[in-house]
Amino acid sequence: MTAAPHRTPPRLLITAAAGYGKSALLAAHCPDAGVVMSAPTLVAEGLPEEVPWLGIDDLHRVAADDHARIADLLTRRPGLGVAVTSRFPIGTALRDRLPGRVCQRAATDLALTAYETACLLADDAGVADAETAVRVAELTAGWPALVHFAGDVLGRDAQADVLDALTSPGAPAADWVRTAVLSDLPSGAEEVLRALAHVDADGPLTQSVCDALATELGGTRLPGMVEQLCRTGVLVRRRGVGRTSDVVMVPVVAHVLREGCRRPPARIAVTVAQAHEADDVWLPAARAHGVAGNHEAVVRLVVDRGEEMVRHGQAGPVVRLVEEFVGTALVDAPEPLRSTYAEALRISGDPAGARRVFAPLVAQADATSWPAALAVRVAGLHYMCGEFDDALEVLDRCPDPLDAEPTPRCGADVVDRLACRVHVLAMLGRHDEAEPVAARCLEVAERLGDARMLGVAHLAVSRTCRGTLSELHLDEALRCSTAANDAMTATRVLAARTWLLLAGARYDRACVSAREAARMARQTCPPGLQAVALHNLGEALGRVGALDEALWHLQCSVALCRRLGPARAALPLLGMADVHRALGHEEQSRAAYLEAVELARESGDAQLLVPALCGLALLPGSGAEHDPDDQVGEALRIASPDVRPIALTTAGRVALAHGDRPAALDLAGQAVDAAREERAADLLADALELQSSAVEDPARARRALREALSIWSAGGAEPAVARVEVLIGRLADADGTERSHAREAARTLGRLGIPVPGGSVTDGEAGAGVVGVRVLGPFAVTVEGVEVPLPAWRSRQARTLVKILAAHRGRVVTRARVCDLLWPDDDPARTGHRLSVLLAAVRGVLDPTKAWPPDRFITADQHGIRLNLGPVALDADLVLRDAAHAAALADGGAIDEAREVLAHVDAMYRGEAFEDEPEEWADGLREEVRAAWVRSVRRLAALQAQAGRTPDTLGILVRLLAVDPYDEQVHRRLVNGLLRAGRHGEARRAFERWRQAMDEIGAPGPDPRIVGVASASRPPAPVLTPR
Repeated sequence: MTAAPHRTPPRLLITAAAGYGKSALLAAHCPDAGVVMSAPTLVAEGLPEEVPWLGIDDLHRVAADDHARIADLLTRRPGLGVAVTSRFPIGTALRDRLPGRVCQRAATDLALTAYETACLLADDAGVADAETAVRVAELTAGWPALVHFAGDVLGRDAQADVLDALTSPGAPAADWVRTAVLSDLPSGAEEVLRALAHVDADGPLTQSVCDALATELGGTRLPGMVEQLCRTGVLVRRRGVGRTSDVVMVPVVAHVLREGCRRPPARIAVTVAQAHEADDVWLPAARAHGVAGNHEAVVRLVVDRGEEMVRHGQAGPVVRLVEEFVGTALVDAPEPLRSTYAEALRISGDPAGARRVFAPLVAQADATSWPAALAVRVAGLHYMCGEFDDALEVLDRCPDPLDAEPTPRCGADVVDRLACRVHVLAMLGRHDEAEPVAARCLEVAERLGDARMLGVAHLAVSRTCRGTLSELHLDEALRCSTAANDAMTATRVLAARTWLLLAGARYDRACVSAREAARMARQTCPPGLQAVALHNLGEALGRVGALDEALWHLQCSVALCRRLGPARAALPLLGMADVHRALGHEEQSRAAYLEAVELARESGDAQLLVPALCGLALLPGSGAEHDPDDQVGEALRIASPDVRPIALTTAGRVALAHGDRPAALDLAGQAVDAAREERAADLLADALELQSSAVEDPARARRALREALSIWSAGGAEPAVARVEVLIGRLADADGTERSHAREAARTLGRLGIPVPGGSVTDGEAGAGVVGVRVLGPFAVTVEGVEVPLPAWRSRQARTLVKILAAHRGRVVTRARVCDLLWPDDDPARTGHRLSVLLAAVRGVLDPTKAWPPDRFITADQHGIRLNLGPVALDADLVLRDAAHAAALADGGAIDEAREVLAHVDAMYRGEAFEDEPEEWADGLREEVRAAWVRSVRRLAALQAQAGRTPDTLGILVRLLAVDPYDEQVHRRLVNGLLRAGRHGEARRAFERWRQAMDEIGAPGPDPRIVGVASASRPPAPVLTPR
C-alpha cells in the first residue's frame, strides 16, 4: 500500500512598515505548541527542537546573507509551519526556497477599515462621532499605530485638529514617523517623497514621476520603489473605477515630510507636471503647474480636461485647484472653467456655492441661448436640491431633445440631456413620459457607440423598467461606465444595483455592491448620493446580521444628511429605527421613527413616510404618539404600489395583535399579492411570515414559513433565517429536528443580540396561539409564553382538570370518569353541571382574550373531554416524541442530530411527571416518560462516549444513578469510565456505592478486581508462615 504524500503546511510571509501590527498577527497565528522568536535569535541559536510551528519576527533585523541560512534551516524541516514578518519585502533568497504553498500578506491586509477605526477610537478614547472616525481613517489610511496616536489626541481634546496635532514638529506621532518609518526607507526614497509632498501631498506617485524626481534631485532612479512602498504601507492604493487605482502617500506621512523643511525650487514642480502630463494624469499635472507658478497652464487644463476630471471623481480637488490658483480671476475666466467649477462645487456638496457661480452663466444663457451642457449641469443642481419641477423647466429651455438629430460632436450633450430628463421625470412619478425619452437616449448612445454615453443611457433606461430587465441595463451601464472610467455614473449604477438586490432579498450580494458604492461615493459623488450609499450599506449589513456596523454606517449617513438639510435625514433615520427595533431597543427605535415621520411629512415623501409609520405601529407602547390603528390607516391611504405591501403586512400584524385573525389573514393575502406584483422578495417573505401567524392550520403555516425561509436563506439573511426557524420549531406539529433547529436558531439570535420572537425557545412554552403545559417537575401552564399565576385558576379543581387531561395525552376521558376523579364522594347527578362550569373556567384561563374558538385547546362533547395536543404543547408528550425521533435518527446514522435531540430530551426532563400528584391516574404517563428518558439518556451516554466526551458521559451516568441507584449496567459503565479517565479515587468510591446498592437488594456484588481492591464481604485470605 502506497503511503499518503506528506503535506507541507502553508508558509505565511507578512510585510509591512512599523506599527501595522505584524507581531500581534504573528502571535494570533501561533498555535498552542508553536514558538515565536526573532530572526536574530534564530540565526544565533538555530531551530528549536520538536515544535510544529515557528514564527520568525523582524526578518529585516538580519543581513540579507542570513536569509539564505534561515532558508537552509527551514528546508531541513519540511513539515514545520512557518510565518515570517519583515518591514521590507522578503527577498527571493528566502521566499523561493520555502517548500509548499507561500501566502503573502502586506500592509493593505493589516490596515483598519473605517468601521474598525471607529471601534478602536471608541474603545481607546471614547470617540463616538462617526464623522471624526471617518476623518481619522482617511488621514491615517487605517495605519493602526497612527490611529492609536489619533485616539490619544482626541482623548485629550475631542475638538482637536487631528492632522495638525499628529504632524506638527515635536508631536509624538511625527517623531515616531521619522524614527520608525522614514528611517527605514530605501536610500533616496525620502527625498523623492518629500519633494512630491511639497508639490502635491495628496497627488499620485507613479514610477515615472518617481524616476523623474530622482533624476532632477541628482540621484539615481529607484526601480520598483513604488511597489515596495505599497507593500510596506507607506504608500497606499486609492482605488478608482473597476481595477484602476492611484498610489498616494498616507496623508499623515506626507504632512510630516512637509513640516520643517524648505520648499523645493519651482523646477521640481515643473518636473512633476511634465511627468503627469506625459501619463495623461491631468489634475495632478494642473496642480503641479500651479505650484510652479504657471497659472495659464492650470486654466488650460481645467478648460480642456475639467469635465473629464469631474467625471473621474475629482470634484473636490478641482474646487481646491480653482480656488487656489485662479481665485479672484474667476470672474474673467472662460465660461467652460466657470461651468466646470460650479459643477465641481455641486458634486462636492456645496449647492449654495454652485448656485452662486452658475448665476451669471444662467443670466447670460437667458439673454442669448442655453448651451446643452450648461442646461444639464443647472438641472443637476436643481435635482440635487429636490427641485424637480425647476430641473424640468431648465431642460425645457433647450430645444426638445426628441426632435434634435444628434451629431458625433453634440451627441454627448444630447445623451446627457435626455438622461437627465428621464431621472427628473422618474422622481416626479411621470414614468409613462420617461419611457420614450429613455428609449431615445439609448438609441442615440448606441448610434454613437461611446462607452460613457452608453453607460449614462443604460442607467437612464433602468429607471423605467423593473426586475430582470432593470438589472440587465444596470449591468451594461456598469460595464460601459467602468470602461470609460466614468466614476460618477459607475457609482450611481452601483447604488441602483444595491437597491435592486435589497428589494430582491439578495443581501450577501447587496453587501458587496453597497461597500463598493459607498467607497466610490465617498470619493466621487455629492453628499446626497454618499448618504444613500451609506444607508444601503447599513440596510444590507443589518440584514446579514452585522448590526453594530450597520448602525455606524447609518449614523454616518445621518450626519451627512443633516449638513444638506434636515429633510434628507429621513431615509437613514428610518434605517436606524429598523435596526434598533430588531435589537429590541424600543425607545431608540421610537425616537428615530418619530423623527423620520416628521421629516418625511415635511418633504411629502410618501415612500419614506409609509415604512416609518408602519415601523412605529409595530412598536409596543402607549401614549399620544402610539396609535397603531391611525398610523396603519394613514400608511394604507398614502401608500404607492411599491410600498403598499409594507402597509398591508403591518395592518395585518396590528389586526393580529387585536385578535382579529380573519382580518389579519385577508391582509396577509393582499400583501402577498402586492409583493409579488412589485417583485419585492423581501416584502413577500414578510407577508408570508404574517400569513403563517394568521392561519390555524399548522400545515399551511409551515408552507408559508418554508417559502419565507427559502427567500431569506438564498439572500444570506442570517437573522431572518434564525427567526423563521424559531417560528417553525414552535408549530404545533413540529418534530424533534425542527425544534432542535429552533433552539440553535435562538442561540444564533442571542449571539447577534436580537431578542427571540415570543421569548426564549422552551418546548411547552411556545408562542402565539399555543398553550404550554408542564407536568415534568412542578406543574405550570403558560399562555403566550407567560406562566398562569395561581390566583387565575380560581380553584384547585381547575388545575387538576388540566392535569387529568394531560395525563391522557390527547385521548378522550369520559365525563363520568373526570367527575369521579374530581369529586369522588359527590352525587354524579350534581357533578355534571359542575364540570361544565369548571370547563368554561379553564377555557377562560387558557384563552383569556377569547381570540380562538372555544374548542381550540380543550374539545368536549356529551361523551367526553380531551386536550388538543396541537395548540397545546405538553412537555411530557414532547419528551416521548423526541425520544422516539432521536432513536430513529441514531438508527439511521444521523449521530450528530441524534445527540442534539437526546441532549434536549435530557434537559426537558425536569423531574417526575405529576410529582405533586400521588393519584393512580398519573402513574401511567409518569412511568412511560421516565422509561423514555432513561432509554434516551443511556443512548446519549453511549454516543458521548463514542465521541470521546468523557466528562459529559460520566455526568450523564451519575444522573442516571440518582434516579435508579440499582442499575448495575450504569454502575459498571461509570466505574470503567472513571478508570479510563485516570480518576482512580473516584472510581473506588463509585465501586463502593455499586457494591452497597447490590447488597441492599440482595444481588451479587461486583468483582473487586475491576478496581484492584479486596472484597470487604469476603473473609481475608489466611496468612501463611514458614515452618
